[in-house]
Amino acid sequence: MRLRWGIRVALIRGRFMHIKRRLSSRVLVRWGGVAAVVALLLGAGGVGYRLYFSSEAVPVLAEFITPGQPKAMLYLASGESVPVGDSPLTILDPNVAEVNVKEGGELTYAAREEVTALQGATHRISIPRGGEFSAVLGDGTKVRLNSRTELSYPVHFSKESREVYLEGEAYFEVAKAGRPFVVHAGGLDVRVLGTEFNVNTQTAGTVKTVLVTGSVEISSGKETVRLTPNQLAIYRSGDEHFSVQRVDVTPHVAWKDNNFVFDKERLEDIMETLSLWYDMEVIYENDLVKETRLTGDLERYEEVQKLLYFFEKTSSGLHFEIVGKTVIVR
Repeated sequence: MRLRWGIRVALIRGRFMHIKRRLSSRVLVRWGGVAAVVALLLGAGGVGYRLYFSSEAVPVLAEFITPGQPKAMLYLASGESVPVGDSPLTILDPNVAEVNVKEGGELTYAAREEVTALQGATHRISIPRGGEFSAVLGDGTKVRLNSRTELSYPVHFSKESREVYLEGEAYFEVAKAGRPFVVHAGGLDVRVLGTEFNVNTQTAGTVKTVLVTGSVEISSGKETVRLTPNQLAIYRSGDEHFSVQRVDVTPHVAWKDNNFVFDKERLEDIMETLSLWYDMEVIYENDLVKETRLTGDLERYEEVQKLLYFFEKTSSGLHFEIVGKTVIVR
């Protein structure tokens, strides 16, 4: 396994020479079979350096925070709730539908002659912290659901429209069906015909929509914007308007391919993302470290202990302590 991490730490008054001396004295670091080559980069207002690791030799910690896994709760039209995971399962919602759960955590809907569709019947799938799941809706639309996410949807869409309700984060591959597909999320309406996009409401009061292919139209009721591929629209309820920018979509959608990709992101934002997947809490002893900027990638099913260890080795004085399911950042 090869991990590549880069870090840019804000310059702290009085610490520049101390940091510079530490870096210059540790150009080559060897620890437990881990080799790191450090290049010192001086930038405006900060000190940056990048390490390259190539080893599986990572310290074993007494307590482990494990990665997430496919798990969810499916709420049926009958009122029954059924836990689902990565094992095959068949669920019958009387007079509504037959639901098949595939190995690996994906549910699909099967047509059965003896099942008469109940018009207006809806299902809701809820993903907890530390979970993920996929679903193929009745029209063939594929949805990948991230941790702490809920999706409500009709079992059988009407002939006029297709509407779903989202809380959290989901990646949609909308099937072309000649009628609009609308995602209601965070007070916004995201309208498409057939496309791939990601909607994220994980941050309170903020909705992020990034378009991969096709075209989407987003409406707040007061303002409407249309996105083209590789554009990100951010809507904050306090501002009540959209901010649209062209981006590399990879960091925004990498999670659906089982990766974490961070591009010069704040440590606090990174730890918030990790906390949902690893179902852990984060405590900071010093708020200044929240502004540390990191760039890098990691497979989602790797142990978070490895990542925290690399964070320590690529930062100046940053330390992580794990107590149960809590990470203390010093």
